[in-house]
Amino acid sequence: MAYKSEKINDIEIIYPMNEIDAITGNEIKKYINSLKELSGIIINFNRVNYLNSSGLRELIQSLRILKDKNISMALCNLSDNIKKIFTNTNLHKLFDIFNNEDDAIKYIQEKHSV
Repeated sequence: MAYKSEKINDIEIIYPMNEIDAITGNEIKKYINSLKELSGIIINFNRVNYLNSSGLRELIQSLRILKDKNISMALCNLSDNIKKIFTNTNLHKLFDIFNNEDDAIKYIQEKHSV
């Protein structure tokens, strides 16, 4: 499997393993599309060492799916190289990106406690 996941309250945390490309990104997107009744999803990049344009496309499509379901999405623990990809493509303006998982959880909880 290209990822692991766990649920904390009503937040699903996805841990991709090694890389996010077209194949793994599609697996994650299908899993995200199957989820219901959540406040948010966090993708923890702690173990991701490679992200390509196809993987980015899958993440953008996942974000659109979640917006339609009114579910927040946050990314966390991006390496410096992966942060540069988001910055250079201006996708850091589209995604909510956090330094660590705790900050991402707090953000989603606060956003949905209104």
